[in-house]
Amino acid sequence: MIELGCGSGHNLAHLAARYAAIGVGVDHNPAKIARARAAYGHLPGARFTLADARRYLTAAQPRSADLVVSIFGAFSFTDPLPLLTETARVLRPGGLLAITLRADDQHDMVVVLRRR
Repeated sequence: MIELGCGSGHNLAHLAARYAAIGVGVDHNPAKIARARAAYGHLPGARFTLADARRYLTAAQPRSADLVVSIFGAFSFTDPLPLLTETARVLRPGGLLAITLRADDQHDMVVVLRRR
């Protein structure tokens, strides 16, 4: 599992602690990664990496992830097309991309895609 724009790590930590998920949280903000590591670095299966989301995905092995999530994360702050392209490359067949975006001040949008 990969979380793009993990911030302080709360979402990945929840999945690791509650469901024994194994994953990496990626964020480009050093302060947020430091907070994530300090708060949740002890959790088995949770790792936090300081990196740009697109660069991280570009360096990842093809078909190496079952799940990529972005909860008000990287997809909210950059051009989504390069992220979608790299995510499709990194997801295994049947893998999921789950994104939550702010549609406007009143509404959020949730998108879930499955790779063929």
